[in-house]
Amino acid sequence: LVPSLDPDGDGILDGVDNCRLVANADQLDANGDGFGNLCDADLNNSGLVTTADYALLRSVLNQSAGSSATAAAADLNGSGTVTTADFAILRAALNTAPGPSGFKP
Repeated sequence: LVPSLDPDGDGILDGVDNCRLVANADQLDANGDGFGNLCDADLNNSGLVTTADYALLRSVLNQSAGSSATAAAADLNGSGTVTTADFAILRAALNTAPGPSGFKP
């Protein structure tokens, strides 16, 4: 692949990559909003990652991703369980918009 078309190196070209700057070859998008879980800690879909998203993640901490739609979206790293690793991803994204994605402007 041409590096400029796949800067995150996950094997998915930017035009069809739901998380263009973070490698996520599995393209997990639990809430179907066009942003991959790894770059979408905006759990309430407000357009910005805030403390409200932190509260949602906390409400499903240690739950299986299959236990609810909230838990599936909060499993940011796709491990199958909502853990403190997902908190770390959310914290790094605090006060930012989800993405970027090849599916969203």
